[in-house]
Amino acid sequence: MTTHMVWRVCNKQTSANGSVSAFFGGDRRAWIDATAPGMTDVSGSTGDIMKYTSQLLALILAALPLAGNAGDLVVRDAAVVQPDAELQAVVGRLRAFAASGKKSNIRNVEAYFSRDVSVFQRGLDPFQPWAITQEGVDVHFLDAMAGVMIEQGEYQEGQPAPDYRLDAMRKLAELIAEGGTFGLLEEAPGAICAPAAYDVDRQAALAFARRFELNAYSLRFFSTRMTLLQAPGPGAETVAVVPARTLMMFDYDPKAPEGWGIYETSDGIKGYMLDRDDTLGMAQNHICFAKVKGKYRITAIFGYGL
Repeated sequence: MTTHMVWRVCNKQTSANGSVSAFFGGDRRAWIDATAPGMTDVSGSTGDIMKYTSQLLALILAALPLAGNAGDLVVRDAAVVQPDAELQAVVGRLRAFAASGKKSNIRNVEAYFSRDVSVFQRGLDPFQPWAITQEGVDVHFLDAMAGVMIEQGEYQEGQPAPDYRLDAMRKLAELIAEGGTFGLLEEAPGAICAPAAYDVDRQAALAFARRFELNAYSLRFFSTRMTLLQAPGPGAETVAVVPARTLMMFDYDPKAPEGWGIYETSDGIKGYMLDRDDTLGMAQNHICFAKVKGKYRITAIFGYGL
């Protein structure tokens, strides 16, 4: 049900300077949430009505965020929290150890795990519920992390098995990258998780993906605004500039030069773009921290797709 915001002006007098504070102050306005259009009740002269309307429209337009077309699907961060100074310091030290990817730092990294870690997993579909696959993990934490976050291929017989703990360390450093977001996850009560979970209109995103007989894993977005071109190649005419974090469907055009893909927004804007390394999808891994005996430790691991 769509809610229409309707104004009823209760007092036609305004201050001499027509200031915003005077207009919205005291009993000079009442907000009415109605469920149908056409319920606006404005009393006063035509001049007063025009004055009030122009002031209201100016305020509303000033408050609106920069966005694309109304049909666009925009990805946001859900339940964002600011980590306290103690957690920031812990994350900074852990990041330094993990980013090295060195075997000599495995013990240093695993010292930051609780002795009672929960491991969650789901498939590629970002809207699939998380399932807990391990509880009470108290040793081999990086092995547990690698098991749900690192793709592990075959290796030649007679060759030493790859140490996926090192890949898990580097993945951990990515998840807690400097400047990243932290948020709350329903599956990890009392913990602060990195990165914050993506949030989008689920039903609209699913409907968009199903138009192409795909699931939401196939949708893509970028952290900055992107330019779609009418044809694949530099110098082509611009079709649209898509706002940051707008979901798009991606496909390859067999007639296009190598490295060029075609993208389409949920409201049908379509254009070409050169392949990029910073393409994002809705699927995410997470690592969660909570206080254990007075110290921040990793208490939960969330991995997808494996």
